[in-house]
Amino acid sequence: MEAGHSLVIKAAEVIDERAFSCQVTAGAAGSGMGVTQLKVYGAPEAPEVIPTSRTLSVTEEDASEIATCTSKNANPVPTISWYRDGRSLNASTERNKELYVVSRTVKEASGLLSVSSTLYLRVNKSDKDSNFLCHVSYAMPHGKVGSAESDPFQLTLHYFTENVQFSVDSPEVIKEGDDIELQCQADGYPPPEYVFYKIKSEDTQVDLGSHTNGILSLPHVTKADGGTYRCQVLDFDSPSTVELEKEVTISVNYLDPLVLNPNKTVMARLGENIELTCSGTGSQMPTLLWKKGKTKVGDGERLPLSSLSYHMAGGYTCEASVPSVPGLQRTQTVEVVVEGTPQVEQPQSTRHYQSLGQKLTFTCSAFGYPEPEIKWSVTGEEPSARTFGNRVVSELSVEVTPELAQNGVTCWAENEHGKAEQTFLLQMAVAPTTSASPVPAVDGEQSQGGSTVAVIAVCVCVLLLLLIVGFFYFMQRRGQLPCGGGEKRSLTPKEGNPDDTVVEMKTDKRNEQTGLLSPGGGGGGGANEC
Repeated sequence: MEAGHSLVIKAAEVIDERAFSCQVTAGAAGSGMGVTQLKVYGAPEAPEVIPTSRTLSVTEEDASEIATCTSKNANPVPTISWYRDGRSLNASTERNKELYVVSRTVKEASGLLSVSSTLYLRVNKSDKDSNFLCHVSYAMPHGKVGSAESDPFQLTLHYFTENVQFSVDSPEVIKEGDDIELQCQADGYPPPEYVFYKIKSEDTQVDLGSHTNGILSLPHVTKADGGTYRCQVLDFDSPSTVELEKEVTISVNYLDPLVLNPNKTVMARLGENIELTCSGTGSQMPTLLWKKGKTKVGDGERLPLSSLSYHMAGGYTCEASVPSVPGLQRTQTVEVVVEGTPQVEQPQSTRHYQSLGQKLTFTCSAFGYPEPEIKWSVTGEEPSARTFGNRVVSELSVEVTPELAQNGVTCWAENEHGKAEQTFLLQMAVAPTTSASPVPAVDGEQSQGGSTVAVIAVCVCVLLLLLIVGFFYFMQRRGQLPCGGGEKRSLTPKEGNPDDTVVEMKTDKRNEQTGLLSPGGGGGGGANEC
């Protein structure tokens, strides 16, 4: 007891929950007594829930054990309730076939109370995605109520298939080469086994095997993959009223191989006329066009080639496509070989050199088939030869000699049909007239350095002369050129006109100048004339 007659209980426990009485004695006046009831509250630990580990079947006729929720060490006894998707289940405490709970309370050694509640429920298919939890409510001093919840959990259910869906996962328009998937999905759990078939006729079908994931993959489909497919779901728990087979039909757009005439390779003589034809069929009538390399050269089934040249030789590709099916395309190529007498690209050309002994490289290029052999009229370094289709290029490097400068260089291109030649004339480059360093002439161009410099020099001199005359004319008009004491003679017949142009010159040859400047051509004049 404290000095004020208060009774203090330190670290109260559940065993302290009882009635306490206080007695007061006042001598002859007698005594009196007061009674109070001590209530000890204890909040429980966080609730623990243990769901069942079994797979629950929706076909069971009685309620199955769902989970057990425990709330430990509380005073007074807490209350446990069950929730499904946020709604109270309001379970009965009496055993039945649909929904009930079984509760048990245990008094711990500390005097605190622990309570457990086991939920029993007859599950159905809608419970497969439901969230369950237990809710604990407990009393606290001053009429307050505390609460706590367990973590939510879900059930593992076994339920039969009721619906089957069979669909094609692919582009809206299927074409040859596409990868497609046929997806068969049943709503039973565990997932059933799926068996796929391709229907050949009413009585014939091809077994394509079974798949647990319900997906039949058809990579790089062809027109042979088109047709009707069947999916069968193997779920023996499903009622006989459930349709466990579904069918789907796919249509594959295709193009048959193109037919070319001539096929693969055609030989033709130089200057000859030929015609290439192409035909194609498919699920839809294709559009045809012709290309040589990447260049379009014609439309339709026929491609006429008139007056064949060597440049027209090469591969011609017929391309078939269906505009309504993007990406559906097929091509076929025919090689056109033009044979005949060789042709050189430039029969005659001129090369310039700076001096004797200079090394020059000559390039001879010729077309022909069979491939022509190129020979040279002179010898030098070993000539190199390269072939580009029906074109042969040979290069020869030689030093300029007096004989070579006089006779030039000739190359011959020859095959079984004939030969052609190219002549290179040699000409010494003209040295420039200025002091600038000479620049070697470019092959095929004439040296024009000296004449160009001379023309530039004449233009500069003329411009300078015009500037000087213009300057004196401008200064005289402004009256800023000083003159001598003699009279001024005008170059024009009018005298006294302020707009007249006057030229004044000082020299010792007065008579000569006066005669030149006088309108009449005569001499005479003052001592200081302008």
